[in-house]
Amino acid sequence: MFRLKIIYFLVVYTLRGTFQRREALERFQQRKWHRFRKKVLSNSPFYHQLAQQEADLTDFPLMNKAAFMANFDQINTLGIQREEAMQVALQAEMERDFSPELKGATVGLSTGTSGTRGLFLVSARERAQWTAMVLRRVVPIQFFKRQKVAFFLRANSNLYSSVQSASLEFRFFDIFQPIEKLLQELADFQPHILAAQPSILSAIAEAQLAGSINIQAHLLISFAEVLNDTDKQFIQKVFPVPFREVYQCTEGFLAVTCAHGTLHLNEDIAIFEKKYLDESRFIPIITDFTRSTQPIVRYELNDVLVEKKEPCPCGSCFTALERIEGREDDILVFPGVNGELIKVFPDLICRVIARSTEGFRAYRLRQLGALELQLELESEDFQVVSATVSAALHVFLQEKGVNNLSIACKKGIERGTGEKLRRVERK
Repeated sequence: MFRLKIIYFLVVYTLRGTFQRREALERFQQRKWHRFRKKVLSNSPFYHQLAQQEADLTDFPLMNKAAFMANFDQINTLGIQREEAMQVALQAEMERDFSPELKGATVGLSTGTSGTRGLFLVSARERAQWTAMVLRRVVPIQFFKRQKVAFFLRANSNLYSSVQSASLEFRFFDIFQPIEKLLQELADFQPHILAAQPSILSAIAEAQLAGSINIQAHLLISFAEVLNDTDKQFIQKVFPVPFREVYQCTEGFLAVTCAHGTLHLNEDIAIFEKKYLDESRFIPIITDFTRSTQPIVRYELNDVLVEKKEPCPCGSCFTALERIEGREDDILVFPGVNGELIKVFPDLICRVIARSTEGFRAYRLRQLGALELQLELESEDFQVVSATVSAALHVFLQEKGVNNLSIACKKGIERGTGEKLRRVERK
């Protein structure tokens, strides 16, 4: 039955086709929203009253992770209590067995990049929809050929293992395991498709370049962390194969690259309100009308997205992104001369560091009151490389009006097991 559901949604998505006109897309979204409000939100104790009043989308309250978790019991439509869901999720994390369900729903634990624990619930129907969308837009099926998929994750889930089929052999690689062990397992598995965080893809590329492993992947998929140009260029140099970026988080399957390499928001499964920070940067507020177990309504993410100014050659009217810049709270903040705050976007910092020298392999810049620069080197001269990068940052930030700047430099990147790598981070 589950596979039949996947086939059903594949047919639905295929017949729907692509939207070429924005007006048609917006009419479609409104139809989906009205149906979602009537059929789903009326079954959520938290949203029931507004749904019965046939309120407009903008009448619904803004939501964030803290509010979402505080109202977990009332938001979900299955009557699942937060404590029992948390117990199931924590037990799965400890035992590394992610198959248990509650009332037919997969339970997952998310720490995101903030470190704040969150819970998500996904029904079998929602898993089938997600799988169909992934097969349609990310991992196209090749008939008469079984493809092996290596999936690097902090935690497995019934959601991800749903991709397993007659044409796809799915293998979960637990990133809490030592990287040396994972590389050996990867070499033994010999995947056709490699899906991982940019930092893991970079480590695999380094091992391939060093001759430690030899794999012949024909598709790379990046997700979970911000993909910067430096990492992408290095990975693609080692693996010159098609490369897709996926913007996926607990709150939904939000965007994927088209054939031209442009990230497009998946606006046929969600409505994206945009909270603009400047003329091109915005924070997405999402309403996902495919989520019926744990409704996502006007959920404000903490990500900064940069809208593409020119239309994408693919012709899709879905919002095109220049890039995912990072988290809103990773915008560096400095005191100005007259008491005002000077804000510097992470992407600008990344570009300055990338232009300064080629003497490092990876970096992390953390604002912990002062600035701390962590560097993994390609050369052995740490003093020269760190001084070069520090000088470039000083010049750039002084141009922005930041004075009396101190940068502490450390050799190596401090990173906990399973932790997402944030190139620029403010605490």
